Amino acid sequence: MYICTYIHDDMVEERVKFFKALGDETRLNIIGFLLSNEHCACDFKQMKDKDQTTISRHLKVLTEAGIVKRTKRGRNIIYDIKNDEMKGRLLNMGIEAKGDCACNKVGDTGSIIKESVKKAYGKIAREGGSCCCGSSCCDGDVSNDPIRISASLGYSDEELKVLPESNLGLGCGNPGAFGAIKLGDIVLDLGSGAGMDVFLAAGKVGNSGKVIGVDITMDMIRKARRNAKKNGFTNVEFRHGDIEELPVDSDSVDLILSNCVINLTPNKSKVFNEAYRVLRKGGKMYISDMVLLEELTEEQRNDEELITGCVGGAILRDDYLELLRDAGFYLDRVSDDIGIAERQYQNLPVESLKIVAVKV
Repeated sequence: MYICTYIHDDMVEERVKFFKALGDETRLNIIGFLLSNEHCACDFKQMKDKDQTTISRHLKVLTEAGIVKRTKRGRNIIYDIKNDEMKGRLLNMGIEAKGDCACNKVGDTGSIIKESVKKAYGKIAREGGSCCCGSSCCDGDVSNDPIRISASLGYSDEELKVLPESNLGLGCGNPGAFGAIKLGDIVLDLGSGAGMDVFLAAGKVGNSGKVIGVDITMDMIRKARRNAKKNGFTNVEFRHGDIEELPVDSDSVDLILSNCVINLTPNKSKVFNEAYRVLRKGGKMYISDMVLLEELTEEQRNDEELITGCVGGAILRDDYLELLRDAGFYLDRVSDDIGIAERQYQNLPVESLKIVAVKV
């Protein structure tokens, strides 16, 4: 009798989860696309202008309800309807299979964000830097002085004396200090700006190594190249490109640096997948980036100044770490700088996350 009761209760709970999962328009749209074909999680990034965190949560609800299955395939996470029985059940309920997934195409929102970033950082490259990655959200305690900002983020006096003209005060940490950069290493800096972290790494890899900087803003690339030429750096290269589609060969890099940049990208999954692709096995990724401690309002999400200021495009801390794991990385070290919110971000619900991720 009691066993039957427990089984009955479990069935009721499963049905509640099932019908609750179907009670959302976005989830129904996702199911419609999956009824036609399986999809990578990142395929849904631009669907109806939903942000990446929101899509991830919808997929999680569908998975927990037993409607969708989640499979890791190489570096990608693939979603599909659980089985043929579930497909038949959904179709019999009147849920229509959709054709090509429009979300596979780069959406207007992502393009707008990238143009805003290029515009804001192009201006900084031409006219000078400011704190908070270019926004006006800085606390007066740190001001707009790049030296003071970088010192507060852990750069040493010796490091700050190396090409001070390359320091625009745009970081949220010092990723080059997270572990050893060895002589002869091939290092890649994602979102290299005017080249500060590139030049610091160049001194460590020596002439037998090389440091490559990639940035989406051509004004930053020009500034970095001028800095390299003026100061005689021969073991560095700056490439104009999008870190969601890196202009770098697969399995060619020993170490990746990224300082307060990935939060600016519309599709963070693609960035981590690309980073995994170009790293050699056993290679490491040193990341310093802004993440959220709680969700922003819709108004804050759409605030262009907060987006270009490394806040509006940030995602929740746990979601960020999950995306790294989904890409195939092992997280060797994770630490938090919560105090940066008070120093530079007027106590917005953000922190600087420091990560050492390994390609296994």
